[in-house]
Amino acid sequence: MRRASDEQGFVLVSAIVLLTVILGLGLGLLLFTDNQQKASAQEQASESAFRVAEAALNAQVGQLSRAWPSKVGEAYPERCTATESSPNGCPTPGSLNVGYPSAGTTTCPASQKDAWGSPDTNEWTTYVRNDAEGSQYFNSATEQTQPRYDAYGNEKLWVRAVGVVQCRVVTLVTQVARQQIAVNFPKDTAVGNWFKVTNSGKKVIVNTEGEPPVGETGPISMRCSPGLTKAECEEWSESKKQISPNTTGAPPTPSPILNEVQIAALKAQAQSAGTFHSAALGNCPGSLEEMSGLPAYVEGCGNLKMTGGEGNSAANPGFLILADGTLELKGNAEFHGVIYARNPSNSSGAVVILGGTAQIFGAIDVDGNGGLEFGSSKANLIYEPKAILNLKAYAGATPTRNTFRVLPISQ
Repeated sequence: MRRASDEQGFVLVSAIVLLTVILGLGLGLLLFTDNQQKASAQEQASESAFRVAEAALNAQVGQLSRAWPSKVGEAYPERCTATESSPNGCPTPGSLNVGYPSAGTTTCPASQKDAWGSPDTNEWTTYVRNDAEGSQYFNSATEQTQPRYDAYGNEKLWVRAVGVVQCRVVTLVTQVARQQIAVNFPKDTAVGNWFKVTNSGKKVIVNTEGEPPVGETGPISMRCSPGLTKAECEEWSESKKQISPNTTGAPPTPSPILNEVQIAALKAQAQSAGTFHSAALGNCPGSLEEMSGLPAYVEGCGNLKMTGGEGNSAANPGFLILADGTLELKGNAEFHGVIYARNPSNSSGAVVILGGTAQIFGAIDVDGNGGLEFGSSKANLIYEPKAILNLKAYAGATPTRNTFRVLPISQ
């Protein structure tokens, strides 16, 4: 009984029990804290992956703004990545690495592989695909096999970007639309420094009213540089009604008509459409048919002479830009649209010459001190402003509203 009532060692037992409970609580708290840290790290990695994917997406959209792939020869690479070589059309890895330095390669579980096979060792990967269904909703299975350029010509493409940080994968997508802006171009029948009608007959050589239903007349605007008399600046016979209706005397149009930014945009557009001609490329036009396009661009081809053929059509008039040189149309040559000669040498001679039975249904504009000559046996120039109204220049590319979204890992 004395042994049973002996309380020696009770404190030790109580201390051990209490220590065990405290140890258990401590271990539980450590485990909870560890899980919270892991969750926080995963969340931070996911946010970082989102930011990387978004930066890559925006960089790829920027590339599309500079070079829109409109044909198979301009197709973008299968994919663009952070570590592989950077071909044309891809974001520059160095520019992205400044803000999002690579954390090095990491072996990630196979379950977290991207649906399109993006390397998990790359911090970012981008894809450009044709807009197959014309919808604001991205269909991964359909778009993955689409061409890497605007195959349908609807000015829309999909951009898909994948960000990988510490094996956390985030996939973003947006639809990108090419932007067009109207080009401010004078709605005149003829613009230059001077013009001359070499035909002495009593007939209409320049029809400033055009064929119905034009609805308005086009002015004839000559700059008449100092040293030219009125007769030298506008040499024609009013009594023979060679210009009808008479719209001469319109205020002079500034020269150059289009600035360098506008010209560069139209040149790039012609290059993309395959209507760019250059002596450096060895493809100077040999016919009016080759000078068709809205726009068409010719540079370095010197003095062009066409004695027949047809450029563009009444239904689809074009806009021809002569970066330099001159153009002479004779015979039964026929051109529908606007001829704009930049005349960078500031020649005071005739830059655009019409003769024979050649006809232009549209307008003629010449920069600088250059002039125009008319001398056909019938109306050389018939005013038609349709090409001026339809002229648009590309102004980059922007994401389409309501198409940006985060994709599940299966897409």
